[in-house]
Amino acid sequence: MEEEISLREIIEKLWRGKWIIVGITIVALLISFVYSFFIANPVYKGNAKVTVHNVASVPETVQPYINEMTKPEVFEQTMKSTIVLEKLIKQENLDSTIGQLQDKINVELPNVQGEETNSFISISMEGTNREDIKAIIDGAISLTRDELGKNIQTRLTLLEEEYQSKMKEEDKQITKAVEEYNNLGAGEDLPTLILFQQNASGSEYVLEANEYLLNELNNLDKSEQVKYEKINRKINDLTSLYNFYSNKYDEVRSISTMNIVDISTNVLSDSFVPQSPISPSKVLNLAISIVLGLIVGVFVTLVRGYFSSDPSIDNNN
Repeated sequence: MEEEISLREIIEKLWRGKWIIVGITIVALLISFVYSFFIANPVYKGNAKVTVHNVASVPETVQPYINEMTKPEVFEQTMKSTIVLEKLIKQENLDSTIGQLQDKINVELPNVQGEETNSFISISMEGTNREDIKAIIDGAISLTRDELGKNIQTRLTLLEEEYQSKMKEEDKQITKAVEEYNNLGAGEDLPTLILFQQNASGSEYVLEANEYLLNELNNLDKSEQVKYEKINRKINDLTSLYNFYSNKYDEVRSISTMNIVDISTNVLSDSFVPQSPISPSKVLNLAISIVLGLIVGVFVTLVRGYFSSDPSIDNNN
């Protein structure tokens, strides 16, 4: 025969077991209170913001390289790199591995839409020691900016060497072409062609040709004129190319004296760790313990009443 339990019977059983429910709830509340106030370590969260923006004063020659190396994604990768974290561990004397720091340090990149000149990066970390959190965040930002500066300087140095190499190659070609020109001119009794350097950095070629030489060239027969015009165009092209590389080299050198990282990355807000912890949430824990205590108490009361075969037990309660 199927047993039916009416709502009234359930309420009566709960009323008779009210002290069980109250007792279990109080026990759960006490456990939560002791854990939240005396056992659980408080967890704090520190935050800092860094702004990354394009450098407007950089020449077009190096603008793409600077923009690429100061992107928010590069900042995050550098901060979580082995090089930076190894230095951070030594600097702060941390009892932590690189992997653990990579998990602890949270870098939130901006949601950039379109081409924006400013991007805000949020760096945060959780821990049980407020001073350690602040020191780690500040140290990570400082070391990251230092490493970015070294990377940018390395890239600029490589560009300088690249342009210097091209200038030397063009210089050899120019010297060779001028010698060829002068060798031809000696046979025609023409004055020597002169190339000299005349700018502040001493790296730009300027061609000197007097009026007498130009008149003599015009008086040559057509076949000889073709030879001289051909080699003259070659010299002019080589000279223009040399001067192009020279200008690029000077631009890169001018940027090398600038601290690009200080210009492109700024600490918008210093690391701040609030006095109040983010966990444990004492009020929330107490509220949850009350709810759980009531649920367990009701369950125990109903199960006890269901399996109780002695009616006197219910009457006594």
